[in-house]
Amino acid sequence: MKIHRVKSAGQGQALAAELFAGISDESPDCPVGLATGGTMSGVYSALATNGFRPKFSDAFALDEYQGISPASENSYGNELTRKFTEPLNFQGKIHVPGQGDYAGEQGPEEFEQAITKLGPLSVQLLGIGVNGHIAFNEPGSSFNSKTRVVKLHQETIKSNLVYFDDPASMPTKAVTQGLSTIKQASKLLLLVFGEAKAFALSKAINNPDESTPLAALLDHPGLELITDLNY
Repeated sequence: MKIHRVKSAGQGQALAAELFAGISDESPDCPVGLATGGTMSGVYSALATNGFRPKFSDAFALDEYQGISPASENSYGNELTRKFTEPLNFQGKIHVPGQGDYAGEQGPEEFEQAITKLGPLSVQLLGIGVNGHIAFNEPGSSFNSKTRVVKLHQETIKSNLVYFDDPASMPTKAVTQGLSTIKQASKLLLLVFGEAKAFALSKAINNPDESTPLAALLDHPGLELITDLNY
């Protein structure tokens, strides 16, 4: 694992944008992997500020709430449209698990098949949850897991309730790429900032097991960690 230590989240987001642009430009025929959330918003903002224009034609989202309307502001597909597609004038397709072509019972398998057909991904953006989840692979997820429907842990639900005006409307399940799926990408850019993530990162690196999903990725030769934390 290559480690980039930065002084702030902003500096780390700018570095991630630079690395993402360079890697994807080197392999324009390969798709990329996109993540969502506040940390990734800063990366996409930096890409737009730098005038980055994607050369790739396909991008794969990490996850999506099960059953959420694509038009909902809480839909990750919608978020990527607003924060990636529109600012960067992306003319290609963002593949979202559980949505569009990948809705229905066979959706997860069809999503996997699309990654296999179009991949490998040149670069996958990643964050980590307070409880250590990667995408929506919660602690205890199999390291061999593929794209599937998962039940969200209560800690994850509690952390994400703040984004929903009506807490009762928050889904309790999601469709997520599996740890094995994520590991197929050629490069993994993992961004971890802030003390709230310190325990999860430290545990995953210093005491890795199946309770720490990041442990599934630690032997990936293309893993790069960008962090302002000491662990």
